[in-house]
Amino acid sequence: MNPRACLILLAVVATARADETALHDLERRIESLPAPLPSEQTHGRIGFYGLHGDPASITIDLGTTTTPDEVVLFPARLPTGAATGDGSNGFPPSLTVFIAGEESPEKAVRLAQWAEDEPGAGNRLPFLRLAGNGASGRHLTIGIDAFRPRETGRGSFFTLGEIVVLKDGVNVALGRTVATTASTENAPRWQAGNLTDGFLWCLPFAGLPTSTANGYHSAIDNTLTKHPKWVGIDLGADHRIEEIHLVPAHPRDFADVGGFGFPPRFRVTGRSESGAEIAFSDAAAPPFANPGAATVIVPGSGIPARHVRVEAHELWQRTGDFIFALAELRVISGGRNLAAGAPVTCADTTTTGSWSPEALVDGFSSRHALLDWREWLDALDERGMLQARHDSLAAMLGAAREDRMRRWLMIAGLVVVLVAAGAWLHVAAVRRRSAREHEAWRARLAGDLHDEIGASLSHLALQSDLARRSVSGDAALGNRLASLSESARETLDHLRDTVWLLDPACGTWGQLDSRLAAVTARLLGGLPHEIVRTGTPPETGAPPERSREILLFLKETLTNLRRHAGEARARVLITWEKERLVLEIADTGCGFDPGGASVEHGRGLSNLRSRAANLGGRCQVESSPGTGTTVRLETPLRTIS
Repeated sequence: MNPRACLILLAVVATARADETALHDLERRIESLPAPLPSEQTHGRIGFYGLHGDPASITIDLGTTTTPDEVVLFPARLPTGAATGDGSNGFPPSLTVFIAGEESPEKAVRLAQWAEDEPGAGNRLPFLRLAGNGASGRHLTIGIDAFRPRETGRGSFFTLGEIVVLKDGVNVALGRTVATTASTENAPRWQAGNLTDGFLWCLPFAGLPTSTANGYHSAIDNTLTKHPKWVGIDLGADHRIEEIHLVPAHPRDFADVGGFGFPPRFRVTGRSESGAEIAFSDAAAPPFANPGAATVIVPGSGIPARHVRVEAHELWQRTGDFIFALAELRVISGGRNLAAGAPVTCADTTTTGSWSPEALVDGFSSRHALLDWREWLDALDERGMLQARHDSLAAMLGAAREDRMRRWLMIAGLVVVLVAAGAWLHVAAVRRRSAREHEAWRARLAGDLHDEIGASLSHLALQSDLARRSVSGDAALGNRLASLSESARETLDHLRDTVWLLDPACGTWGQLDSRLAAVTARLLGGLPHEIVRTGTPPETGAPPERSREILLFLKETLTNLRRHAGEARARVLITWEKERLVLEIADTGCGFDPGGASVEHGRGLSNLRSRAANLGGRCQVESSPGTGTTVRLETPLRTIS
């Protein structure tokens, strides 16, 4: 790899490492921020369900002229996580917020406007924050500019879970009157009052640090008491009460029950320094649906009070006894929780390591730290922003990893190909070297056989002839010497054929053609015969094992002809076709019966058929007594696997 490519690769690796570090930093920052924790919404008040209308709007009477800092819209989400209508949560695709004065509600001023930047984006919002623009008024209106489609043929709709109007850290819309158009009332799940009841789809104000205590727990009663249990705090002086937060207990050391100990009937009261009693909330008559882990927010309406008390007029029933419990009591004034660390008094108490009156004002629910509106919303906004950045960076890194993986795979593939090619070239070189060495060995062996054994056989034949002439008077010895001379010459002929097969220079089909003709002329010498050669042998090399089988087939056939045909004429036909060689040896001799007993016990025909089979060819023998014999070999020129 050249230096420039190395530098580029190092830069890519360094960038990838920096991005991975940035991704881990984002993950750590995200983990350090609170998340919107889903609420079970066991209270059943989900939100508001509206139909298509012209206009379609929601109007809240804020009670007095207000300049909102921001408006926060929370979606409506079913407790099970199921969707509404077309599969969305129904949050409007676009909307406009107006505010109008108390004297002229018809003269509305636009406070904010929003539209989703891509289809369905609103369905994924945890909430929508819309900053105020300095406009003031008493009547705040949400105008719905677009809707979500319902099932086929059923028109369109929208939903909202909660409308929060923040002024100086306080929700001034809490508990206010709501007027709507085009609504579908289905209490308690869908109704206009749910928009300002303080119940969100998620647990409000839940911060990241975990709680060290469960909260306040009354004494345990075996029967429903006729006298209310109560718990209260002393703020030290009169303060204008804007919100009172009742945070239900959700203990970790008990079965997973949100709303543990929350009374079905209760009152929230206050008392000023002058002794005047204030009723902030009276839920003593109708039963109050258990809120689960959701915070119950009671409007304070700006009434001054020093003491705040929660009275349980009916206790929460456990398996066989009755109790009253709260995780936290918060009193909000000027955007601050005045109850933090305030003195707590109660009718009675159960004090353990996780339950105590002081835990009612420690700033924690049973599970989490509790934040104010601005801290909580800002933290969730930051988490959402960081999560979006994290997801974008993770997607980019994932694509980069895939790209790097493809590149590494390409490089690995190239390396494998190069290694395989190198191995193949090495094997080919070894094979060529081995073939050359083998051919050299064959050439040496052929030369040695021809020069040494061939010379010895020639000398033996010559000496036998000379000896036979010198013993002309002894007929028996002369015959033996003549036989010895003939055997030496026949062995020499076989040796020459073997030497020819071994010689690498004699390895083509054309050379085999010449050799077949030469062997025929030698073996049929003295008999009338003809050799017919037709076709053209291929120019390619002839495998030695095939040349050997073909040559031995011809020699064995000619030997049998010479031995059994008598004084017959012979004809040898050598035919070269495109992919095939045909050898046909015919004689006009005495013939024989190929199926006779003597033939079956012999080895001649069996050897011929065996050689034909070794060649992947076919051997045909045609003969009958007195008509001569024809032996035909048909063999392919290449080996058939």
